[in-house]
Amino acid sequence: MDVLHNVYEQQKYMYDHKTHSVEDRIVSVSQPHVCPIVRGKVRTSVEFGAKLSLSLVDGFGRVERLSFDAYNESEDLVGAIERYKTRFDIYPERVLVDKIYRNHNNLAFYKERNIRLSGPRLGRPPADVRRLNAKMKRIGLR
Repeated sequence: MDVLHNVYEQQKYMYDHKTHSVEDRIVSVSQPHVCPIVRGKVRTSVEFGAKLSLSLVDGFGRVERLSFDAYNESEDLVGAIERYKTRFDIYPERVLVDKIYRNHNNLAFYKERNIRLSGPRLGRPPADVRRLNAKMKRIGLR
């Protein structure tokens, strides 16, 4: 009944304020924790479900963050690295990441701690993409 009451309150708020959005909008009565995440992709602009940040160390996976809310994944990496240091008393030598994690703040964090960051570089890709792809393949990134 609480979920139905919340749906009613959200619908009334949108009607009264002549808007089509409300924070933490409930879109499923049977799964009220699932929220729409606007992704801006061509096929589907809105996705439903959880976002998951996972770290992998020596074949063991650890869930770093699980959320049904929209957030920028790049915020998770510094915390994951610090938790790694807490567990093993040392920073990792190398971290393999997607492009989203290679922002200026994260790059400065890695540089200060001498952590080698593997993954695609920031900015425009180099003219000789084949050479870069071959290098990535040699170090096991492709």
